[in-house]
Amino acid sequence: MRTCLLLLAFVWSAITTAGHSQFSVAASADLPAFFYPGDQPKLQFLLANNSGSEQTGNLQLELFDAVKKQPVDGWFYNQLANQYFTLAAGERNAVRFPITIPNLFTGKVFWQLTVRIDTTHQLVRGYFDVRDADHQTEAAQQEYQRTMKGGIGLIAVNKQSAKSVVEQAITAFSTQPVDQPVVLRMAIYINQKMDSCLVLLPLSAGLQPTGNNVQFKKGKPTSIVQKSKSDTAISMMLYGLAPGPYQWDYPFTARYPGEFLVPSCRLLLFNATRREYRTATSSILID
Repeated sequence: MRTCLLLLAFVWSAITTAGHSQFSVAASADLPAFFYPGDQPKLQFLLANNSGSEQTGNLQLELFDAVKKQPVDGWFYNQLANQYFTLAAGERNAVRFPITIPNLFTGKVFWQLTVRIDTTHQLVRGYFDVRDADHQTEAAQQEYQRTMKGGIGLIAVNKQSAKSVVEQAITAFSTQPVDQPVVLRMAIYINQKMDSCLVLLPLSAGLQPTGNNVQFKKGKPTSIVQKSKSDTAISMMLYGLAPGPYQWDYPFTARYPGEFLVPSCRLLLFNATRREYRTATSSILID
């Protein structure tokens, strides 16, 4: 069934109106692959006027439940579903459609963008996933005591020069610009015995990992086992944590405009005494 859906999405994405190759304005999507329930993204589409004259037209965005094949615009709060645009000759511009994803919805959503100029129109189609932000691995569903000393925080990083870096804590609902470097900083303290730590980091749709460079600033485990990064989560095991403080950073970049859920991150220590530290779920604004 999943294969059929993916094939359908590919075929549907490939469909265009007759004469699309001669269409004067090219439209493409600039979207993340997934969102979480409650996200309020601004779905961004890029327009390029390839003609030698000014072009004025209309855009219409429609959303469909991929399973039920029904429109979801009414309960997805598809604001500004119809917008007008004017592009000078050779001009490129981005158009954003703010939507709100319901708190209880998960699944696949197909979208269709209709671009109309005079009597001609083209269709651009694709899909995104809405995923359960509370999903955790089986190991993470066990009961732990919340006795660990430490903290987890988001830090905005601004490089003013090669030697000058300014860091500022990101509070809930604070606004960050697109392409802003962001660090997710972990800090823990191991008391007496050698320990191990499982790190579980669900990722926000608006925050995407930058490379694969985890930087330790305090302490260092004897070995690290890190699963391949996906677009939704990071899982890493730290072995051989001697008593003392540890601090390390994960680099991210604010990538997509909108208000996005930042799911709860978890640190699980279990060799000496099972205990857990987790962040509260919050939101981040990107514009």
